[in-house]
Amino acid sequence: MFGRLFRAVYYRADELLVVALVVVAAALYYAPSVMSQLSSNGFVPNGAESTQVRDIINTTFSHDKPTLIVIAKGQNDVNSAVFKADITDLEAQIKHASSLVNNVQDFYSTKQSALVAKDGKGMVVLVGMSGTLSQQQDASAHIREALHSNMQLEFAGEALLNHDITAQINSDLRFAETVSFAVLAMLLILVFRGVIAALLPLILGGFSVLVSFLVLRGLVEFTTIVEYALNVIILIGLGLAVDYSLLMVNRFREELVAQKGDVAEALRMTMQSAGRTIFFSGLTVIISLLSLMVFPLDFLRSMGLGGAAAVLVAMLGALVVLPSLLRVLGHRVNWLSFGHAKQMHMAVQTKQDIVETNSLWRKTGAFFMRWSVPTLIVTLLILLGAGAPFLRAHLATPDETVLPPNNAVRIATNDLRQNFAFSDSPIKIVYTTDYPSVETPAALAELHDYTTQLGNLAGVESVTPSAQPIGESIVLDARFTYDVMSTDAQNLVTRIRGVPSPHATIKVGGATAELVDLLAVLLHYIPYALVIVGLTLFVLLFLMLGSIILPLVAMIQNVLSLATSFGVLVLLFQEGHLAHLLHLNNNGVIDATQPVLIFAVAFGLSMDYSVFLYGRIKEEYDRTSNARDAVLGGLQKTGGIITSAAVLLFVVVVAFASSQISIMQQIGVGLALAVIVDAFLVRMVLVPATMHLLGKAAWWAPKPLKKLQAKIGLRD
Repeated sequence: MFGRLFRAVYYRADELLVVALVVVAAALYYAPSVMSQLSSNGFVPNGAESTQVRDIINTTFSHDKPTLIVIAKGQNDVNSAVFKADITDLEAQIKHASSLVNNVQDFYSTKQSALVAKDGKGMVVLVGMSGTLSQQQDASAHIREALHSNMQLEFAGEALLNHDITAQINSDLRFAETVSFAVLAMLLILVFRGVIAALLPLILGGFSVLVSFLVLRGLVEFTTIVEYALNVIILIGLGLAVDYSLLMVNRFREELVAQKGDVAEALRMTMQSAGRTIFFSGLTVIISLLSLMVFPLDFLRSMGLGGAAAVLVAMLGALVVLPSLLRVLGHRVNWLSFGHAKQMHMAVQTKQDIVETNSLWRKTGAFFMRWSVPTLIVTLLILLGAGAPFLRAHLATPDETVLPPNNAVRIATNDLRQNFAFSDSPIKIVYTTDYPSVETPAALAELHDYTTQLGNLAGVESVTPSAQPIGESIVLDARFTYDVMSTDAQNLVTRIRGVPSPHATIKVGGATAELVDLLAVLLHYIPYALVIVGLTLFVLLFLMLGSIILPLVAMIQNVLSLATSFGVLVLLFQEGHLAHLLHLNNNGVIDATQPVLIFAVAFGLSMDYSVFLYGRIKEEYDRTSNARDAVLGGLQKTGGIITSAAVLLFVVVVAFASSQISIMQQIGVGLALAVIVDAFLVRMVLVPATMHLLGKAAWWAPKPLKKLQAKIGLRD
């Protein structure tokens, strides 16, 4: 396979690069339009009871659902003539500001005391709108900018919240792209010890990101993609482009020396070794990400599809575009180099060998192998101890706290909850009677009995209609005393769902119910995702390594490094340790989808490093049949590449962790920790200690499986 790929690249390099340029040009033309087609939602499970409630309210009762919430505060009491005149003027401006406005409600029209501030000098104005979600977001933002009043105005509501999240994500993306490319450019020169070689990862990174956006542009025509996927695509596309470039370019430089400057033979050996490693690495990461597709949740599915697209493009770029560039560059890949790279360039020119010396990673590997048992015990204690805080994780769904503390919508929502009895997050109940109308005497009697039962539940403050009944249905708002995302609130949803009504169908929704359904869905589907990832990656690693022991060891090691990441996330974001120092938006919770997402992405990236290291150890073992020398040789050859790749990927991830959105911060910090812990603590410390204890048993597999692996191990 890789021999044929080498011949295609070597003899068609110019044509392949022209095709790549055409694809990039198409991406530059078509990809930017994807921004306007992404969704702001996706955190509610498809088909869940709370999702059905949301759909019913958005369709049947849409005219009574407030899109925008305006908080107006003045110096006078709400019953004063001055306050009434100011509200009348304000509402006239709202109706004039957008043609989408079809309903404006206040205390004067509804007589709902919950719309009046506790001090009597503020009022909530509820604005209903028609149009799509995107149109409502734009209209809400326009109204916010257009209103002028003698009163102090604040703005909240789901549409405006999503608008500000989208704007913040776009701003964060521009910053992250600029910073990551600038810092990477400087670090790559140091890592590659050469200017020309350092440009290759940036070229491949740009290609991967742009083409991934083009793929995403096609995907949005067939499925829902959430806006958060953009961050993950850039992060993974750029990060893996750097990883694969390091592996490919360094191996090509080595082979140029080994093959006495023969570019064709050097590229062939590079494709058969590093190319094979990149192929298996890419497949492992893609499979890990595609495991997210089992969840009926648009957020996770978007991340899985977008991330897998980025990995596929980065892998194909590393196997086709990068080798084509190396074919064109040849010896010039070492131009403008210094240090060891310059020595390699001189060796190629003079057709001399470079005497290998014991590297740092060979020496440290020998130390940890000598003290394998203490090393194993201490490392496991560190990893498990750091992961222990995750046992007290408090999971929640996104709300206004994902925005930075100084965001106006977040401040307004907090003000709404503290200074008004009005709740923007009640438990929503769609009550559908079996009678012809909910307003028939018998139906009303049963409805009264049902609301009385709800009112008697501990924690329930009130149960009131949120809209006029339509036919057999009515929407009830159950307001409660607990925090919206608390365990008590979740238990209340369960109790409400257990309250019967003899002649009615009852569906319970709202923010708290959505969290209950989300957690239930995650717990139900996580085992399926784990089985898919475990089995497929086991098969792939077996085909690459010819062992049934090492795939199991690699997966256990990956889980240990992820445990550390999860535990530290709780310490930083939930409990707030060092959050102020690190400028983190610690909103007191962990987004419920983040452990699943981080597991899929980080597990794939960890397998990436596993493939890099174990693949080279396998080469050495096949050459020497000496288990100890194979491990030390593999560490010597790849230790610098893996740790350098981890540091560079860490820079990329940290740039995206600088986002002001807490969800993106959690993804970035979680992945950054997982990458560094895996590269330095697991690969460079735990692997040599474990391999020493296993010895030759690490390479064991039944003979029939050995024969199968020899036939389909994709060596050629």
